Amino acid sequence: MTLAVRRMLVILLGCTALFTLGGYLLKAQCIGHYNEYRDARLCSNDLQMLYVARGMIDRPFPYVNGDLVDHKLVGGALEYPVLTGVIAWLPALLVQDEGSYLQMTALLLMPFTFVSVWLLGRMVRWRALIYALAPPLVWYSFHNYDLPLVASTIAAFYCWWRGRYGWAGAFLAVGGLLKFWPVLFILPLLLDRLAAQDRKGAGRALAWFSAVFGVVNGAFLLASPQGWWAPYAFQGERSADVTSNSIWFWGWDILRLTTHDLNVIVPVLVLMGTGIACALGWLRAKAEGEYPFIQVCAAVLCVFLLTNKAHSPQYALWLLPFFCLLRLRWGWWVTYLSLDAVLYVGLFRWFHELRTGTESALELAKQATIIGVWGRAVMLVLLFFVVLRVKTALEPAAGLLEDELEELVQAQPAHSTQPAQAETERA
Repeated sequence: MTLAVRRMLVILLGCTALFTLGGYLLKAQCIGHYNEYRDARLCSNDLQMLYVARGMIDRPFPYVNGDLVDHKLVGGALEYPVLTGVIAWLPALLVQDEGSYLQMTALLLMPFTFVSVWLLGRMVRWRALIYALAPPLVWYSFHNYDLPLVASTIAAFYCWWRGRYGWAGAFLAVGGLLKFWPVLFILPLLLDRLAAQDRKGAGRALAWFSAVFGVVNGAFLLASPQGWWAPYAFQGERSADVTSNSIWFWGWDILRLTTHDLNVIVPVLVLMGTGIACALGWLRAKAEGEYPFIQVCAAVLCVFLLTNKAHSPQYALWLLPFFCLLRLRWGWWVTYLSLDAVLYVGLFRWFHELRTGTESALELAKQATIIGVWGRAVMLVLLFFVVLRVKTALEPAAGLLEDELEELVQAQPAHSTQPAQAETERA
């Protein structure tokens, strides 16, 4: 790694640390005053809420004794796949109250965002600043358990970039064990390898993905079938209510869809959108000779975010890496992040005004929320088509070898310069 690259990574990590610290300070306002401050001071977070609501104060190992009883998760079950449950459980072993739980969880999650920006910096150099200086790091770093999910997805892209397709499949499986949607990316990965006529790479990706996903899920399934199934049953019963921030709630009066209707419509739309994105990617591969793997994954995520029953604010973190990895014009990501900020402030101020505010303040906050929800929805529709047409911002993976050889040349003593130069030329 050259000196210039090292300096760049230090700056990226420093910016990330600044914004991540800001994220902690925002949420830390709620310590000791959660119900009083959460919406008024915009420090609402799922970490403190779930610590109490899911009984983590009793430290049950997740899912093994869990279940869904009368629409409530009990016995250590959370509304997420199993690895997120384990991550949520670990800090609970060391604390006695929700405030301390927020602090310990923040310490556990923080390294993942540094891993994310380091990998992005290696892949796209200075463009990783879009991630490192993004307002969502302040709003959402410690809103939920999303930082490991983002890091595992970026790690999958990094391994694909380096030609480690088995590892890419493994990291997609890890992402699926955290919040499921990275599972959808395995199909673009397989198509990428098949388009390159690399059946061995496709086989390794699928084998590693299946092994990791199957072994971890299988262990929990054998230990407790009802506990393993509880989060999926919970999501099935969840309605598109006022907390969902989705188009389904804000279009409810027009569409009049039941939860049962959405449980059919949403998976169909996700599968259709994924199929269309993969097919358009295949057509582009036929025309250009290379499958647009990152672009197709971005389009699939846009479909998932747009159609899901719930579109929680922190989902903006999921989209951030693609603003770095793809050569999108700055207006796209600036507009999306601006709408996201409008939604974040508007939504939680609206919740606050519903309890204590005046009619005028309530209406202003509600309008901001509506603008945020529908603005993001329109952006996702447009981005679906835009991302499938752009190029990636990835540095050539061979550039890593060149960096290493340059460092080797610089490290040679004077009498060894010519042999080292000859080695560089051969490489």
